Amino acid sequence: MRILLLGGTGFVGRRLAARLVERGHDVTALARSPDATALPDGVRTVAGDVTDLDALDSAFDRQDAVVNLVALSPLFEPDGGNEMHGRVHLGGTENAVAAAERHGVSRFVQVSALGADPDGPTHYIRAKGEAETVVRDSALDWTIVRPSVVFGDGGEFVSFTRLLTTPYVTGLPGGGKTRFQPIWVEDLAEMLADCVTDERHVGETYELGGPDVLTLADVARAIYRADGKPLRVLPVPMTLARIGLTIGGSVPGFPMGPDQYRSLKFDNTVAHNDVTAFGHSETDLRSFEEYLDEGGERDRDRRRSLLTRPATLALFAYFALSTALPTLTDSPLAIALYVPTYLLTMAVYDAPWGLENVVYGVESLLGIGHNSALYHVGLLMTYFACAVALTWLGRSLRAAVGPRRG
Repeated sequence: MRILLLGGTGFVGRRLAARLVERGHDVTALARSPDATALPDGVRTVAGDVTDLDALDSAFDRQDAVVNLVALSPLFEPDGGNEMHGRVHLGGTENAVAAAERHGVSRFVQVSALGADPDGPTHYIRAKGEAETVVRDSALDWTIVRPSVVFGDGGEFVSFTRLLTTPYVTGLPGGGKTRFQPIWVEDLAEMLADCVTDERHVGETYELGGPDVLTLADVARAIYRADGKPLRVLPVPMTLARIGLTIGGSVPGFPMGPDQYRSLKFDNTVAHNDVTAFGHSETDLRSFEEYLDEGGERDRDRRRSLLTRPATLALFAYFALSTALPTLTDSPLAIALYVPTYLLTMAVYDAPWGLENVVYGVESLLGIGHNSALYHVGLLMTYFACAVALTWLGRSLRAAVGPRRG
């Protein structure tokens, strides 16, 4: 078969391309900036953007099947805002379906998301649900796959968890009780390859998860246990998480927002694990803890963790203080403490905005003028936090990348 992979150079796409080539298929990977070095020999690459039908159209010529793997991460707020979910997930799927129908490509596999629902709680979930409706209403021989979170080398799940936590003691919204059913990327790729090549899967919607259901706290503990470090999780009230991520989402450069808070209110697990449709039982699949114990992603993103650790610690300190003294939550003091921690996080993630945006960020977030005492208190705290962070970062980077003795 001639198979076109939209988003074929991505995390899942690379594995699927390898599986299909092993099975003797002719594979083309489409991406905005395709990198052939990440793909197995024999895979053709083509540049294209699913949001541009004219640029996308020619890639569908003479293809027998299409797999739509294009996705924005639900773990972070996308560049361009949450409206990008509709543009990429819904608009991109509409373009892909139109191009497939125009070129007579009958087989179409849509990689969706667990919980996809046009009326869902987040932009990501709604856009994924609306995209599923487009696929079902088409004239194509479609299959829809809804995986839980996907883990593996090069994925975001482990590095995202490291970003949010610190070893030994860490705070997690709601105590980290949100449940996931992580599936290994190699297992998922094998099942996707079956979806493409086996007609028995036409017209089916599959929910796929791994062998274990883990809370976010379980995930964090497993990651640090694999590093030989214990972890005690302290609960952060969900109300504080909502306030924090809502404020953070309004700060330029901050990577999370209200959607990430809403996603933590819902479990990401399957009601019935459809891996059985592919001849598997859950016990056949690689577990998240097995992957970590065998060295998966060990030390990955360590330098990035060095850059984000001050922000994580600052946020945790605020959460701990507010948890211990809940009467501060809605007070001016709480705001004065809270804003600098988020502005510090912004500075760590997106330093080029500089202190000029920090100043304007304080003013706009608090809705106060330059003459306000609270404004000056918050500003001084911001300067102090940034100075401490820069000092810490300098020492950490020298330790991480500088010359070593012995």
